[in-house]
Amino acid sequence: MRIGPFCFLAVLLLLTQGATAAPVEEIVQILRSRALDPPPESVLQTLTESNLAEGLRQIDPYARYFRPEEYRSPLSGYESWVGIGAELVPQGQNVLLSLYYGGAAEGAGIADRSRLVAIDGEKIAGWDLHRVAARLRGEAGSVIRLTLAAPGGRQETFSVTREPFRPLDVEMVPPGDLKVLRIRDFIGGLTRSALLATVDFVAATAKEGKDFFSEHLIIDLRESSGGDLYEALDTAGLFLPAGTALATLRRSGGEKRSFFAPGQEKLEMPLVFLVGPDTASAAEILAGVLRYHGRARLVGQRTYGKCTSQTDQVLSDGSILRYTNSEILFPDGTSCSGVGLVPEVVVSDQDLNLLSRLAERALGLPPQ
Repeated sequence: MRIGPFCFLAVLLLLTQGATAAPVEEIVQILRSRALDPPPESVLQTLTESNLAEGLRQIDPYARYFRPEEYRSPLSGYESWVGIGAELVPQGQNVLLSLYYGGAAEGAGIADRSRLVAIDGEKIAGWDLHRVAARLRGEAGSVIRLTLAAPGGRQETFSVTREPFRPLDVEMVPPGDLKVLRIRDFIGGLTRSALLATVDFVAATAKEGKDFFSEHLIIDLRESSGGDLYEALDTAGLFLPAGTALATLRRSGGEKRSFFAPGQEKLEMPLVFLVGPDTASAAEILAGVLRYHGRARLVGQRTYGKCTSQTDQVLSDGSILRYTNSEILFPDGTSCSGVGLVPEVVVSDQDLNLLSRLAERALGLPPQ
């Protein structure tokens, strides 16, 4: 089981109470000199140990403070764990399970993005994600009973045996004949090559061979909420001619750096992204860049609206400050921050959770 990156950070913040004092003055100095938009001095001076979490959020909605034992780098890739093989996705008052292909939940016959109703017979209504996650954890070989409501389907109880599992950053979403690949995170040095390898594998093993993606390559970004910015730009370069403008990075003090598609192997099939409110950051940049160039279309719902990048600074006591240090601008100088990306095909909440319907809408688009 995995909590989505935004939710994971929220859970970590719940665990920081009562620990050793944070180096507030050091944090103030970093924000003063390195933040994308340095806050006013009067605001910085209000930061204290007691209001640090809330004060950071007011200064920078993506700023976080982690003690060493709480920290996990968002760029380190997936680690193996024992669990049910699913990610928790909040949707209003509901909690959905986004299944990892090959995990225990998928093997038990649970439908992707099913709504979690009860754990071992106890209804989870009113529980926060931290409590849900804690109840789902357990030792390898232990069995948990999950009551779930499938998207557009009936409620059913499943017995799932927890097992060791290591998810992929790029995976083929069953059933394979839907031609859907899922990218959950952008991991430096891995995601672009993993996408290429997965496309090659699917094309080589499909009955249609190289023509398997002739209609559309559909990439699911509904749960992709961040990762390595440079990996996302490198992935975008797979679909564009060498030298094509990708994006411009704006840093503190007005410094700007532009990125262009490199000369490398290219993927030329028509491209559709499945997106939703949890599609953010690196995933939004990938989708936005390729749509700007007319290379991709979007199906789903408006994305999160976060075209900024954060850096993690290790402090003198070993704790970590995460703060926004750059904004990504599309080739026309616009940003998705605060507005998101509106798909060409907008769907209902119910359809957003049904991959088969989203794929049908995507396949209904004429090839570009």
